Amino acid sequence: MPELAVLFAALAVLLGLARLAGRAMARLGQPAVLGEILCGVALAPAGQVLPAPVESTLTSIAQLGLVLFLFTAGARLAPSMTAAHLKAAVIPALGALLVPLAMGAVLAGWLARRHAPAGTGPFVVFAAAAVAVTALPVLARILAERGLLDDVAGRRALSAAAVTDVAAWALLAIAAASLHGWSSTSSLPAVAALAVLPVLARARIGRWVARLSPPSATVVLVAAACAAAAATDAAGLHPAIGAFFAGAVLGHAVPVIEPAALVAPAGSLLAPLYFVLVGRTVDLGGFDVALAAETATIVAVAVAGKYGGAYLGARLAGVPPHPAGVFAALMNTRGVTELVFVSIGLGLGVIDSAFYTAMVVMALVTTAMTGPLLTRLSRQREGV
Repeated sequence: MPELAVLFAALAVLLGLARLAGRAMARLGQPAVLGEILCGVALAPAGQVLPAPVESTLTSIAQLGLVLFLFTAGARLAPSMTAAHLKAAVIPALGALLVPLAMGAVLAGWLARRHAPAGTGPFVVFAAAAVAVTALPVLARILAERGLLDDVAGRRALSAAAVTDVAAWALLAIAAASLHGWSSTSSLPAVAALAVLPVLARARIGRWVARLSPPSATVVLVAAACAAAAATDAAGLHPAIGAFFAGAVLGHAVPVIEPAALVAPAGSLLAPLYFVLVGRTVDLGGFDVALAAETATIVAVAVAGKYGGAYLGARLAGVPPHPAGVFAALMNTRGVTELVFVSIGLGLGVIDSAFYTAMVVMALVTTAMTGPLLTRLSRQREGV
C-alpha cells in the first residue's frame, strides 16, 4: 500500500480511537485527555507497526497539534493576567507555586542519581517546575462544567494557575537553555524580541487584525504560533515554549478577536493525536518495585505540595477554609499541561523514560482526583 494511503488510514484510526476513548472517559466524569492517553498506553505493546516515514509524519502532525494547542492555552491565559485579577490572586498563587517548587526540588535531588541523563542541575529545575504545574485548560473546563467560571473562586483559580504556569514554562526554558551550557542564550534576545514586539505595537496590530475576516485572522494567528515555535526551536529550546508565550502575548495584544477561539478548533482536531502518541511512549514494562515506590512518592509529594501550598496561600490571603479547600483542589489539577510538560522534558533529554512514566502516572492521578474531591467538598458545604 502506498505510504500516503497508510498515513491517512493511520490518521483515521488514531483520531477515531482517541475520540471514542475521550468520550468514554468524559461519561465517567473525567477529562477526555485521560482516555486519549490510556488509548495510547493500550496501543504501546503493539510497537512500531507503521513504516518509519509514516511514523515520522504522524509525529510532525502531532507536534503541530501541540503547537496550536499551547498557543490556545497561552491565549486563554491573557484574560486572567489582568492587574486586578493578579492582585487578588497573588498570595494564593505564591503558595501554589513556591511550596510545590521547593518540595519538588528536594524530591528531584533524591531522584537525580537514577533519572538525570543530562545532569542534576537541569533535572532539578525541570522536576521542580513540573511538580508546580497546574493544567489551565482542564481547570477552565472543570470550572465551566460546574458553573464556577465567573465565580470569585473560579477567577481566583484561573489567575493563580496563570501565574504558576508562566513561572513553570519560564523554568522549563531555563532548564532547556542550560543543556547547552547556556550557549543557546545568544539566541534568546531574538526570541524575547519576537514576544515583546506585539506588545510594543499593540494598538496597530489590534486594529489591523480586527479588520480581517475570521479565516484570514486565523491564518495570521496560526502563522504567528508557527513562527514563534520555529524561533524557540532554532534557539535550542522546544517549539512548544514559543507557541505558549506567543499565545499569551497575542491574547493581550488582540483580545477583540479572541485568538483562542479562532485557533482552538485546529488544535482540538490534532491535539488528541499528540496525546495518543504520548501514551504510546509510556513504558509500563519497566515498572519495577523501585519505580513503583518512586512513583508513589512523586504522587504524594505532588499532591501535598500543590494542595497544601495552595490551601496555605489562600488562607494567608484571608480566604475562608471551605473556599480555600476548593481552590486547593482546583490547583492540584495537572492534566494536559503536565503531560505536555514532561513529554518536552523527555524529548530534550532532561529526564529518562522511567521518570517520564512516573510523572505521567502522577498527572493522571491528580487530574482524576479533582472531580471527586470537588464533589466531596460541595457535599460537605451542603451538609450531606
